[in-house]
Amino acid sequence: MDDMLEPSEGESVAALPGPDGLRYRVWAPPGPPRATLAVLTGVMSNTAWFRPLAARWRARGYRVVGVERRGSGLNAASGRGDTPSAKVLVDDARAVVEHGRDPERPLVIVGWCWGAILGVHLGHALGDAVQGLALLTPGLYPSARVAERMKALAAQAAGQPAEAPVLDSPITDEMFTSGPALDGFVRRDDARWRRFSPRFLDVSSRLTMAARMRLRKLALPVFVALAEDDATVDEAATRAELARLPPDRLHTTSLPGAHGLQFEAPDALAERLDAWARDALGV
Repeated sequence: MDDMLEPSEGESVAALPGPDGLRYRVWAPPGPPRATLAVLTGVMSNTAWFRPLAARWRARGYRVVGVERRGSGLNAASGRGDTPSAKVLVDDARAVVEHGRDPERPLVIVGWCWGAILGVHLGHALGDAVQGLALLTPGLYPSARVAERMKALAAQAAGQPAEAPVLDSPITDEMFTSGPALDGFVRRDDARWRRFSPRFLDVSSRLTMAARMRLRKLALPVFVALAEDDATVDEAATRAELARLPPDRLHTTSLPGAHGLQFEAPDALAERLDAWARDALGV
């Protein structure tokens, strides 16, 4: 297994203009890109977690833009574990995508875990500038286990400073993968969020509820990848929500593995998203 703590082939770091411009990762293909895949990560994670997939997508000719939140990953120097507002989350992601994409090629928003929630809102904000939406083990409906932990966190947040990262993540490291990446990368990643603020919890809860409704209104081709052994997602509720979408614009696939399919099945996931992009978007 390659050392995921080190940059992968074709990976670089870019930044928005200005002295405090948000930093983000880019994986540029050797030749002209077929499309841009703009990746949005989960709450705990950052774009380094996508190195296994980004390398494979890059090899297939995609430009991959890894969007880093304010206070997370490459931007963790200040505001770690917090967010000022839902608007800032969406506006920041939009600014990074517009700065990092190839404007001449199709754009696909790729949201993993909680990033799928942000991805739905970003797809709405970008409108016709987006050609497709890919949701990887989306966190639209948490499992009963995770939902119970989130309920306890909401009670724990009462009386705490809104911006203070005092709430433990309801998702444990083991829920992502039980394979080599658990000890080889996840537990060694000091940039991952272990805690977040009451304000982030509140913003995230509101974004989740709104994303369920907004997804139904997006007129985009949608790719969804579910994990067969996902302890974080309520698969039945997720499939019921997806059943509300027009079947001619939805492609759902299921892969063996836990929530972190980028660790569990990177080859199969990269291939299936690529096949969908060819068929649905013509890239």
